[in-house]
Amino acid sequence: SSLETIKHMVAAGMGVTVVPRLSVPVEPHPHLAYIPFEEPAPTRRVVLVWRRSFTRYEAIAALRNAIYACPLDGVSLLSS
Repeated sequence: SSLETIKHMVAAGMGVTVVPRLSVPVEPHPHLAYIPFEEPAPTRRVVLVWRRSFTRYEAIAALRNAIYACPLDGVSLLSS
């Protein structure tokens, strides 16, 4: 179920898959072809949530700040 396992199965000729853009390597792979979707491309929203009773807000803030600090191709932040 890991992305790497799925990529190896596709490279071995065991089918095709859809992977997140962030998992596409910079360097080409000899046995894989990465083909982007045509517009309108599917999207997904990933959110950070926690329980109100969670007492370690500093940990959540540190995680949020680390996410905001990462320049990620194809990612649009909804708020900052």
